[in-house]
Amino acid sequence: MKILVVGHSSSGKSTFAKRLAEHYKLPLLHIDKIYFGPKWSRRNRDDVECEIIDFIRQDEWMIDGLYRKYATERFDLCDQLFIFDFNRFKCLYGAIVRRIRYHNKNRDTIADGCKERLDLSFIWWILFNGRTKKSRELLKHYKEKYKDKVKVFKNRKQINKYLISIGYEGSFKYE
Repeated sequence: MKILVVGHSSSGKSTFAKRLAEHYKLPLLHIDKIYFGPKWSRRNRDDVECEIIDFIRQDEWMIDGLYRKYATERFDLCDQLFIFDFNRFKCLYGAIVRRIRYHNKNRDTIADGCKERLDLSFIWWILFNGRTKKSRELLKHYKEKYKDKVKVFKNRKQINKYLISIGYEGSFKYE
């Protein structure tokens, strides 16, 4: 089984991916964990691309993260594509809750040395820059091109209903 989870920042993709990977016992790659270096520095594009390509060579996998310019073949290779298409204000709320929860800490879904932050540039990304016309068209393209394997979530209720439908028995608390 090969699963890809993509969508808007702070929509709950990483938490969902961890739950699904645990449920199906799949190796999990959080692209944020390899895209960033310490103190939120960006790593070399070729290095990140190589790590993703090496990861998708496995027989089974789960990947959390869009990063649309990296290893695009993962979209064709996945058996299931989950798209988190949440309202921008729900995503901002998720970022605020996460910031409070992980104040001055490093999440396990991000690179070491990247303490949780919520600055103006990230807020702007959540509300505007991450939702450009091109970004919206890309998500629409994925929904259409992969319609036979795509599942779109617009809210946490839909996510939890899905998790119940597959027999997930863990926590439903979002991190």
